[in-house]
Amino acid sequence: MGLLLDSIYIGLSLLISPWIAYLVIFKKKFRQGIWDRLGFCSLTESQQETIWIHGSSVGEIMLLKPLISHLERELPGIPFVITAFTSTGKLAAQKSFPKHKVFSFPLDLSFIVNRYFRRLKPRLLIIFESEFWPNFICSAHAKKIPVVLLNGKMSEKSLSLYRKTLFFRRVLTKISVLAVQNEEYERRFRLLGIPESKIVTTGNMKYDLVFDHHNETKAFLRKKFGYPHKKLILIGGSTHSGEDEALMYAFSRLREEDCNLELIIVPRYPENVTDIEKVVKGFQYVPLRKTFLDKQEIKSMDDFLNSVLIVDTIGELNSMYRIADIAYVGGSLFYRGSNKGGHNMVEPAILGVAILFGPYNSAFRDTVNDLMKAEAAIMVRDREELYSELKELLRNPERVSRLGESARAVIENNQGATKRNLELLRPYLDP
Repeated sequence: MGLLLDSIYIGLSLLISPWIAYLVIFKKKFRQGIWDRLGFCSLTESQQETIWIHGSSVGEIMLLKPLISHLERELPGIPFVITAFTSTGKLAAQKSFPKHKVFSFPLDLSFIVNRYFRRLKPRLLIIFESEFWPNFICSAHAKKIPVVLLNGKMSEKSLSLYRKTLFFRRVLTKISVLAVQNEEYERRFRLLGIPESKIVTTGNMKYDLVFDHHNETKAFLRKKFGYPHKKLILIGGSTHSGEDEALMYAFSRLREEDCNLELIIVPRYPENVTDIEKVVKGFQYVPLRKTFLDKQEIKSMDDFLNSVLIVDTIGELNSMYRIADIAYVGGSLFYRGSNKGGHNMVEPAILGVAILFGPYNSAFRDTVNDLMKAEAAIMVRDREELYSELKELLRNPERVSRLGESARAVIENNQGATKRNLELLRPYLDP
């Protein structure tokens, strides 16, 4: 199977080789990433067996924090390998797990995957959500390395595609255990012929992303950043192109109406900061980068009149949510693809922040449904609705508090998936 897959991958690469050549020549980040994925990185041979954990992007990497914390206590001295598919995911993993080896996920070619296996000596592979890389899974199965899926999910579109191809069904049957988020996902895996004995519904680990060890309170962080206690703070979290303009439109109108409001923008991709600065300036406001403020001795944000804080660092969204009263969760206002849309709402929800978001949330549909059923969040369809809903919230602080409390309750009522998944892993943890 490896030879067949390699042939398909290489054939497809040849078809799009002009595009790949363009990326290699002109995109430094892509060029650096591709060398890592080919195995030309510090892939030193491990002196003992490891546990390899893979998540695609920042969202999945953040799910690892409570799980790895449990595993470190139960398996002291066992080395972990963490891989991510996206560059931002890799950076987040390096920051979150400095004690462990962190790599970009290798290209799914059998000879590259097998080189990683020889060097890293994994005795258990843990994959997240829908990272079904065929050579990776099949090579592990051939080497008798168990593969466990955690927080598993499958869209209706993926189900339709996989049902047409016997190949993917065979790949998925090689996974030892599939711990999925809900009964609907369990049903979809069963329709592919996965034995029921392998599938367990354990819940969504995103609801367990509660950082109780975080000692920085809202009051402390506000003082650190120079925001007066009386100020209401709106944050745009994980924003994409166009959403920054919508936030600035709503914010500038509200400020013209003398609303007591400040704005923080945390883009999904830090490389978008320059474009966001142009948007902010276009509305006659001053963009302030967080890296600039980090170098200053801030006494009060009042020193920076008519300014908007832009977070140009990675891994600080949770801290920023702690400062806020109201959060707009990005990636949701505009259509970005049938399998994309939205970002993690659990972080602001568990902190009791009032949440707004756009209509495109296919990647977080379950969380959206839970919040909407409890009337614990507000959906807006465009910048006008964003402005009008924010205006109503600013007129009614009690509703802001009520939304935040309801959102927190939704998350607390759905927690426990990480502990249930840990119990599933235990039979595979002993040497």
